[in-house]
Amino acid sequence: MAIARSGSAIKPKLNMLFYGEPGVGKSTMALQLAHFKREDGTPFRVLVLDAESGGCEECLAELEENGIDLKNIYIVYSQSQKEIKEYIAKVRDHEPFYELDSEGNELDETVKDAYGEDFYPDALVLDGTSVLKLVSSQSLLDLSRKRNKIKAEKSGATAEEKFVAVSNANLELKDYSQLNYSGQDLVLTLMACGAHVGITAREKDEQVTVQTDDGKTTSVYTGRKTFDSYKGMDYNVKTILRMFRDDDDQVCCVVEKDRTKRYAVGTVLEDPSLLDWEEIVASGHGKKDFVIKNDLDKAIEADQKVFEKQMLGNDAASSEDKPSTGETPESLRTTIKS
Repeated sequence: MAIARSGSAIKPKLNMLFYGEPGVGKSTMALQLAHFKREDGTPFRVLVLDAESGGCEECLAELEENGIDLKNIYIVYSQSQKEIKEYIAKVRDHEPFYELDSEGNELDETVKDAYGEDFYPDALVLDGTSVLKLVSSQSLLDLSRKRNKIKAEKSGATAEEKFVAVSNANLELKDYSQLNYSGQDLVLTLMACGAHVGITAREKDEQVTVQTDDGKTTSVYTGRKTFDSYKGMDYNVKTILRMFRDDDDQVCCVVEKDRTKRYAVGTVLEDPSLLDWEEIVASGHGKKDFVIKNDLDKAIEADQKVFEKQMLGNDAASSEDKPSTGETPESLRTTIKS
């Protein structure tokens, strides 16, 4: 179901992507969200979802030296997109966080902030989306290997032929579509959580697909750098900063996108500070938070029914009960498990 609000009630949120090579200050920049203030004057509480296995830890000492109480920062280590989305949902639904034991199981004790209150994040940092994409890609590649193995077994292939089929498995077009969808769903969930968001990613050499004279397609490098993360993320975030070090080893960033209008595209900042965007946050004081739930799955399901009705007519209603392949879900599950 659609929801709406008046334009005058919009409370602006920071949705920023920081990318670059290792050691250029991406995590440090994102964690500067801890310096921002709530409307009551107390510091932001920041939830860090760390997929880099400790990549943000070296930033904590600097924050503490600058007066940040580290009880206002809560770090969750996970490389599972499913687990990360569950924590994002907690932020969206304003649910309390519970302390975890060494096995990752929730205890009865809730996480407290520096003031002894239940920890409710004002900002969320997702550190290491490049790792999340790598995990998702590897999961799909493992699925492709299993798919090739099943095909080889059904065709009566020899052990050597099965080995070759599994070894040569690659992501197929449908796998890339699933990867892109999974990334879009994650990013939209982030953008809809109701908190200020900082995302980090590694960088890679940009490639584009071109057509050769013989009609074939190939990838060529453009000579530029781009973020190494989920495709389409640049459309969802409001601000993109590419972090780098200049010849004097000074941390710098170039503004590649900024819908907040704080800086023009192409502006190069030396020793950048996230507090340059503080006025954007302050402009939302007094306005009510408005959370837009990510209903991408439901939207697809609803549109699918519309398309089925348009294309199948009266057969659309019965199509939901009949597998298109003639095989039952139970038989397919048995095949996959075996």
